[in-house]
This record gives sequence, structure tokens and C-alpha cells, in this order.
Amino acid sequence: MDIRIDVDKLRDYMQDYYGTAAFSGFPAAFFDVEDVRRMDGYELCQRAEREGIDLRRFEVGRNNSSFWF
Repeated sequence: MDIRIDVDKLRDYMQDYYGTAAFSGFPAAFFDVEDVRRMDGYELCQRAEREGIDLRRFEVGRNNSSFWF
């Protein structure tokens, strides 16, 4: 089953995710922030899945208030 992902919200989340890592003692994560900024939607979703991020949290039309970020 395919779902539609709000790529802008996913991108914002992942930039925060890597940005937090960068400022928490992992400066190499700054490269990840830049990678995320340049990725298209498909690449971004693939990367998120590799990181273990549940893409259903970013599904268009879903009431996401029940998910913790």
C-alpha cells in the first residue's frame, strides 16, 4: 500500500534530527543536514526508512497528533 508523505515536514524533521546530533558532539552530522536539504522526496523517504523513522508520521491527511516526535 502506498501512502502520500508530506515531504516538507519530513525534511524539517530530519534536518532537526541531524542538527541536534551535530550540536550534541557529532559534527559530521552537519554533512547529513546538507544532504537532506538537497534530496528529492524519494531519496528523503529512503533515507528516513534507513534511519528507522516511521513514515506514517508524515502521511498526508493523517491526524499526526497521536505520534510523538
